Amino acid sequence: MAGKILGEVVKSGQTSTILQRTYEYLNSVSKCSAEDASKIVEELDGLLSKEETKVMIASICPKTHEELRTLLTLEGKTYTTEELDRVLEIVRKYVKS
Repeated sequence: MAGKILGEVVKSGQTSTILQRTYEYLNSVSKCSAEDASKIVEELDGLLSKEETKVMIASICPKTHEELRTLLTLEGKTYTTEELDRVLEIVRKYVKS
């Protein structure tokens, strides 16, 4: 999402070398677009309760149960393998190849 905001600044012409490089870096490391990250958050609404957790998952795009479990500690509950698979399935739908 930061990439989207910086992209708008860069396109407006009000930029510096640092902003340009930051924008390029964000584009090179991002795993999905800002729109796709928003879709991930929306789809996680029924599965997770905390907005912070949903946003972190959409930003980091975990690939394994272990990575996901680390992010889910904020939720304060234990998830089944099936629930973890469902979250990872949602993330995989939107991650860049």
